[in-house]
Amino acid sequence: MNRRCKELLALCVLTSLVLWNKVGGDPKYYVNSPVCQMPAVNPFTWDTMSDFERKEMRQCHNDSDMVTSEFDFETHQYRLHIHEHLARPILKTKGHATMKCEYREILRDTTAKKPDDNYKQLGIRPIRNHQFVSKNINFMTTNCYVKDAHNHRQVLQRDAISFIQDRLTKKKVKDFEKKQSSDPKQPSVFIMGLDSTSRINLRRAMPRVLKFVSQPGWFEMQGYNKVGDNTFPNLLAILTGDSEEGVKDFCDVKKPGCLDTLNFIWKRFKKANYTTAFAEDCESISTFNYLKPGFVRQPTDFYLRPLLFAIEKQFKVTKDYGYPYCVGRHLSFSYVWDFGQQFIDRFLGRTPLFGFIWSNSFTHDYYEGATALEDLFLKYLKSFEESDLFRQSIVILMSDHGYRYNTLRTASTGYFEERMPMMFIHLPPWFRRKYPHLAENLKTNRNRLSSNFDVYMTLLHLLQLDAKSMADFPDNLRARQCKSCQSLFFELPFNRTCHMAGIAEKWCCCQPTKTVTNLPFAKIITQTIVKRMNEHLISHNLSQICHDFTYKSVEKADRKTILSTGVKPSDKDEHIYTIVFKTLPKNPLFEATVLWNNRTQKLLPMKVEDLSRLSSYKNDANCINEKIAKKYCICKDSLNITSED
Repeated sequence: MNRRCKELLALCVLTSLVLWNKVGGDPKYYVNSPVCQMPAVNPFTWDTMSDFERKEMRQCHNDSDMVTSEFDFETHQYRLHIHEHLARPILKTKGHATMKCEYREILRDTTAKKPDDNYKQLGIRPIRNHQFVSKNINFMTTNCYVKDAHNHRQVLQRDAISFIQDRLTKKKVKDFEKKQSSDPKQPSVFIMGLDSTSRINLRRAMPRVLKFVSQPGWFEMQGYNKVGDNTFPNLLAILTGDSEEGVKDFCDVKKPGCLDTLNFIWKRFKKANYTTAFAEDCESISTFNYLKPGFVRQPTDFYLRPLLFAIEKQFKVTKDYGYPYCVGRHLSFSYVWDFGQQFIDRFLGRTPLFGFIWSNSFTHDYYEGATALEDLFLKYLKSFEESDLFRQSIVILMSDHGYRYNTLRTASTGYFEERMPMMFIHLPPWFRRKYPHLAENLKTNRNRLSSNFDVYMTLLHLLQLDAKSMADFPDNLRARQCKSCQSLFFELPFNRTCHMAGIAEKWCCCQPTKTVTNLPFAKIITQTIVKRMNEHLISHNLSQICHDFTYKSVEKADRKTILSTGVKPSDKDEHIYTIVFKTLPKNPLFEATVLWNNRTQKLLPMKVEDLSRLSSYKNDANCINEKIAKKYCICKDSLNITSED
């Protein structure tokens, strides 16, 4: 970085610090109680901004669509339009040539053992200009070409189109409209998420999006703390009320059919007569498909995966920010959010809807990817606003966790960066008028400790808004893995601990810490952890493919100070330590939260699976397909001579 760049960066950081101190609210804590002190983290510290750089959006194409779809509101069907004028420059060079377009329908392969990882493609059909699309068609790929007098074909453009088909009966629509006009009790619910986006990085990378979700009606859950390591356990808690560990009591998520048996919240909304939709980009790392078989039965009424799976196999895929960026002519991101827009346009105000759309493509591996996305994301938010989404619906903008690797994670605030995902809840004006006490409770809860399980209970609450307290929720309507968790529409306890919120100590941001890196026992504890890691490899039959670990260094060691009425260890000589350390080979960076007895010099039982990996394992663990084991396996076949030092 040259001198001029450094001067500009220093000015940027200084300006950001001034703005943070001016508008950041409480400068010390998000949550401040006798049992929980969750710090209000400054997003603009030097170690997080030193390499920070805003990125530009790269376009996937610069041509126009030759085939477009349009919804006909009289017939409630889609029409296809062919824009022949776009081919005229080419036709002029071909003599007696004509332009033709055709399509192939894409379907979910329900006969496959793993339908999520398969698709059917029907035969080629010609496209007639302005033709109607059958209501049975959900997805298609299109192909336009020029055919000359010798029947030679030159492909002009391939594309893909999704359709949110309106199959509602007139009676169903009229009944809903009549019910809503007299006494609205069924708010539509729309959840949208960006992977790996902390509330801290949102402020750093997407200030204009933050401004949008700071308007009246939006409530930021600043005391929101994640409950698991990666996407799957955190979304599982929100969507089912289960923990990853707890699900093992019911079925094995690695086997087809397991996910179908879980109490996904969209099932409950479907039973309440809602129309449901689910879409997620980057098919290879989708939440319920990465090292898992996905769903055997289609989970929601509208489900985008069959199309995304098909086109990532058929179209040219270019990668940026680590994952599919352009799939064919369009952003991977846009397929999902256009699908969400169609869903809103088709059903909002005509039937209660529940939508869940999730994006990995920009933010999963690169925290700066959010800067490139900001303009487009804000455009979608404003488009949803123009479609009346925020006037009629409960809307949640959220993430699963913050950035888990490298630059942000190893910064001084990295511990909190990872554990504090963004969580914004929007209440429409009519809801705030009809249920002012619920809105007031949500306002109070902004700065109380909350978790994913509470969000699950909040979604359940929307299906029984007449409930007066949590006592009105029977046991089968509670989060299975956190019976003490509750709806955010009821006031959360002021003296709430992480245990009460279903948050394990490893993820808890409530306890102040004291750095003890340079004390001799920090090295002793770490060496004991490394020994446990090697024992774990042997006991799990991984030592043949995963290299054993050698202690290298303690990067940071913190001792937690348990607050006055918090849950304290039974032995006064036991303390909770969070230790960041390096091992050999390949210098992986790990973080462990452990109990250590200073008197007996012993490490209490620890789960190696609970280790956090703070450096990427993408190039280290290709020999193994166990998602959790990938964190701590250094494959022997990934080693080279220079990686040992």
